[in-house]
Amino acid sequence: MSTRIKYLLLLAAGAFLFAGCEGSDGAAGAAGAAGPGGSDGFSCWDLNQNGVADPDEDLNGDGNVDTLDCREPLPGTAVVVSGQAATPNGPLDRFVEIMFTPAGGGAAVSADVENDGTYTVELAEGDYVATASRPGYEDFTVDPVTVVDGAANTQDFDLPEIPDGEFIGSSECGVCHTVQYASFEQTGHPFKLNKVEGNQPPTYPFTNLNGLLQRVTDDDAAAGDPKAGTDNTLGTPVTWDDVSYVIGGYFWKARLVDQNGAVVTGSSVQYNFQTDAMSGYHDNETDKHYNCGNCHTTGWVHQDDVLNNERQDGLQFMDGTFFEGGVHCEACHGAGSAHAKFSGLITRDAEPRTLLDLTAADAGFGDAVACGECHTRDGERDYPSYMSGYDNALAAANGGAGAPDPRPNEMGGRIAASGGLIKHHEQYDEILGINPDDLTTDRSPGFMATHGDCNTCHNPHGSSVNVNNPLYTGMPGVDPTNGACLACHADYDTTLRSGGMLNLACADCHMPDLAKSAVATAGEAERPAVGDVKTHIFKISLDSTQPQFNAAGNFAYPAIDEDWACMTCHNTAPGAVIGFAIPDTVVDTYVYHNNLP
Repeated sequence: MSTRIKYLLLLAAGAFLFAGCEGSDGAAGAAGAAGPGGSDGFSCWDLNQNGVADPDEDLNGDGNVDTLDCREPLPGTAVVVSGQAATPNGPLDRFVEIMFTPAGGGAAVSADVENDGTYTVELAEGDYVATASRPGYEDFTVDPVTVVDGAANTQDFDLPEIPDGEFIGSSECGVCHTVQYASFEQTGHPFKLNKVEGNQPPTYPFTNLNGLLQRVTDDDAAAGDPKAGTDNTLGTPVTWDDVSYVIGGYFWKARLVDQNGAVVTGSSVQYNFQTDAMSGYHDNETDKHYNCGNCHTTGWVHQDDVLNNERQDGLQFMDGTFFEGGVHCEACHGAGSAHAKFSGLITRDAEPRTLLDLTAADAGFGDAVACGECHTRDGERDYPSYMSGYDNALAAANGGAGAPDPRPNEMGGRIAASGGLIKHHEQYDEILGINPDDLTTDRSPGFMATHGDCNTCHNPHGSSVNVNNPLYTGMPGVDPTNGACLACHADYDTTLRSGGMLNLACADCHMPDLAKSAVATAGEAERPAVGDVKTHIFKISLDSTQPQFNAAGNFAYPAIDEDWACMTCHNTAPGAVIGFAIPDTVVDTYVYHNNLP
């Protein structure tokens, strides 16, 4: 070890000996001088923290700036408000919604409501607008309700009843029927007629009308054109403020109604979604009245100088009034006020209204409307006589002596056609199967009991056209597979088919696109013209003895002929599904069902 290291070790040892162990603490010294005071806090009402009661901090408008203007309860200062919602006939129930909205603005607070209509809610002190609502009753509002800590803070609500037979609105139905309502709001029925508000187009679940107005035009140089611009007096709409309502817009097409209540007409006024193109509608007709409310609205009553001398929104060419635009819950189930109050039943599956119902003073207002009353053309019953085209044809038959009515009820008529295709919204007429030549039908009572009840195949709360849309989250409106058909036709085994027939769906042959709503594809080679709506005729006749349409072309026969049942696929036109045609001799004799040897 070097001399230097030894020296350092000796110094370290000496330092340790001199330091020793730590001793006890000495006595505390005298207190120091007080520090400077902290800054003052601020009151809960002092929004800008300037310590001054500014006028804009009087949030409840009582002329004082104090704790009643505070919007959030301080810890331990929430005030319990309680009470009960009732009607003159007694307490209400948990379906009451009670909301307290701060009078000076802010988020509403919902109360917890019990089965007997009693409620509690915790609020900060202040003034509130309190509203109680329940389906079947008119809203009851108290303004203001002053909440003060230490006071009783009790507020009861007495809701007046909506009379039986009145409409309440589909959103009220959704309070209880949440699943059905959420699905139904994604279907096309509620969007048959849509009000335009705030200079903005209506909104839809899966489509939009962006850029539509810029494409609305009319050919003013065409023969017979009545005026510059579209043919309605108000002319071509430029902004959405020029449009009162949109007809449709959900799937096939959209048309416009101007601020006079006239449907916008001209050579390029209807937007078709399938082709992203415009087409004409009642070109050269000026100020076409809107008279489609029977089937495009809920609660329609036609204008009548004595019975209903009103027009919706005061629009000159709107031929009646309605409760809601579009086909909503109460169109099919009937006015819901009694059902909502648990004082009456609701119609689950509507029976068609009779001529007596429609010619009564209330014209069937509030009654449930059956599917076939609207999914018909020749059977449409309109103001003022409510006699349909088919009713009149029956009356005029046999030289005016009349003919027996073959329908199971007063609903439906012949299958109307135009331009080589069936017109749209005629599904019930197609099922009914009236022969236009003799006004009879060969549909059996059993066939009509199943196929004539739309609910056999369709869920009316779901969409059929969007059933395969990945954005659609509602109930299936129809089974797109063979399952729905085979549920009734259990004697048919789809595996007992040969060749290309093995992969066909029942609807491929029994429901071809024989009807047109918006667009059609012209026939080519052996392929006939095809539309954009599947027919509901179902029955197929391949004996080549009867054409699809009568000589005048204004009615279809109630059986699908080989052109549409077979040649829509079997043809030599470009893009054909199966690139060869089938000779008549094969069509007439081939076994299509269970055809394996």
